[in-house]
Amino acid sequence: MYNKPIAYFITFSTYGTWLHGDRRNSVIVKNKKSQMIDPNNALKLYESKQLKHTAVTLNKSQRQIVLDTILRHCKIKNWRLYAVHIRSNHCHIILNSNDSPDKMMNDLKAWATRKLRQAGYVFEKVWTKHGSTIFIFTLEKLKEKVYYVVHEQGEKTEYFINDEICD
Repeated sequence: MYNKPIAYFITFSTYGTWLHGDRRNSVIVKNKKSQMIDPNNALKLYESKQLKHTAVTLNKSQRQIVLDTILRHCKIKNWRLYAVHIRSNHCHIILNSNDSPDKMMNDLKAWATRKLRQAGYVFEKVWTKHGSTIFIFTLEKLKEKVYYVVHEQGEKTEYFINDEICD
């Protein structure tokens, strides 16, 4: 029997800021299976030469647009948002919905891109392809991930935390 997750921890990065072979490790999908890639300077250099444009880092104004868009979209879709932290090169989002985590991630990336472009920020690509979707099954793990997202990312930038989960 399959237990339904109580939340999803979604992470996606901005275009060109986290390449395969990076020292922080990365994941690639081969034959429908995820495989961890160790740091590899030659692979990272190869991937950097394949970029269509320079890497995207979000400034304060852009991060605020992305945060506002995520907050608004979660409210419209009636997705339960626990925490979100928009960094210069990635976004962490913890939420729940009956929709799949891939659908939620793709919707949020698409809407954030649309709102950035409407605000006059023109990027050919804003986000990397896909991202990470971790399933959370217990309240203890949910609280742990919320703490990580809000308090363990270095200096806080644009973020939201659902006070209900902090008790």
